[in-house]
Amino acid sequence: MNSVATAQMAIYAVLIIPTLYLLVKHGKAGLLGWFYFTAFCMLRILGGALALSGSKSATIIANVGLSPLLLAASGILHESNTLRQSGDAKLEWAVVVGFHVLIAGATAILAVGASALQSSSPMPSDLTKVKVGITILTIGWVILVGWSVLSWIRRSNSQRPETSRAGRKLLIGVAIASIFIGVRVLYTLAAFVSQKRSLSPATGTLAVRVVLVLLPELAASIVMLAYGWITRDAVRSRAVEAEHVGVSLHSKTSRA
Repeated sequence: MNSVATAQMAIYAVLIIPTLYLLVKHGKAGLLGWFYFTAFCMLRILGGALALSGSKSATIIANVGLSPLLLAASGILHESNTLRQSGDAKLEWAVVVGFHVLIAGATAILAVGASALQSSSPMPSDLTKVKVGITILTIGWVILVGWSVLSWIRRSNSQRPETSRAGRKLLIGVAIASIFIGVRVLYTLAAFVSQKRSLSPATGTLAVRVVLVLLPELAASIVMLAYGWITRDAVRSRAVEAEHVGVSLHSKTSRA
């Protein structure tokens, strides 16, 4: 357990550095996604430290940490749709708000149940709360996948080619990352529903904790960071293209 916790803490202590850089570079459009990704990295560092100290809270942090990862993916997807100007903006924000409410509710239920399970006298209802929380997170992941598919189908309405291409790249990144997030979420659902000690994030084998916990989250993180890095100048490109469009319109008006 200590080896996984140490690796987790070290990995995300490194990843949080480019994450903070991307939080600044992506500007207002990417604020939601990269803010939550920063929160995810911080929770993984904290969770690793708590696990090394033997704290029971480490298990709670491990499961609650799925929430900012899902919110980060949804935020980056929202950034993609904003850059591509695909779909209705008001409807887009309605989906964003609804998704946040869903994940926040799941996190609250999960945290309460998981915390009670760590007490000296847990009740059967506490496990039920955890199962409900994980189930809602799984529904959230399904919504994220559906949202990604719809975003993929919708055409870009942006008149700025570079910005549109950046949005498309972010969409590809979220689509790939969603696969790994799904592995992590579905594993957690199976672990709590089956109640098998061999599948538990706390008592499972080293192979289970590495292959089904550490690696899927790391893969999703690296994919989102990679595509975030590729599109880090999207805000600047957007401003330059807007300026060119303005100059072009001014020229046409002057000729008229």
